[in-house]
Amino acid sequence: MSAAGVLASEISEPLTWAAICARHPDEWVCLVEIDRIRPNAFEFRTARVIGHGKTRRAPVDHAMSWRDAYELIGHYFTGRVTAKPPRPSLIFFDEETRNAIRTGGEVIAVEASEAAPDRGSAPNQIRV
Repeated sequence: MSAAGVLASEISEPLTWAAICARHPDEWVCLVEIDRIRPNAFEFRTARVIGHGKTRRAPVDHAMSWRDAYELIGHYFTGRVTAKPPRPSLIFFDEETRNAIRTGGEVIAVEASEAAPDRGSAPNQIRV
C-alpha cells in the first residue's frame, strides 16, 4: 500500500461529537474539517478524526503526518474532565468602602494602602 493509501485509511469519515465519543471513549482525539455551528465555539456538526489515544501526546503524534494538509487541527478529550475549578479571587475592602457599597454611594478614590496596607500605594477607583 502506498503512503497516500496509509494516510487515507487513518482519517475517519465525518462524525458528530457523540459518535466520536462513542468510538473513542475516554481518549484524546485530533480533529480536522471541523464544521462549526458558530465560529470560535466548541459546538460543531461534524469533524474527522486523524488521531486518537489514551495520552495527550498519542493523537498529536498521529496528526503530525497531516499537518501539511490541514492548517487547523483540534485537540480534544472525549471523557469527563475532572479538574477542580479555580479558587475564587478574594477582594479586601476597608470599612469606608464597605459602607459606601452598602449605602449606594458615589465614585470614590481609595488609596490601596488604606484599603489593604500590604498591597502597595497605587490608587484604585471603585464605582459604588
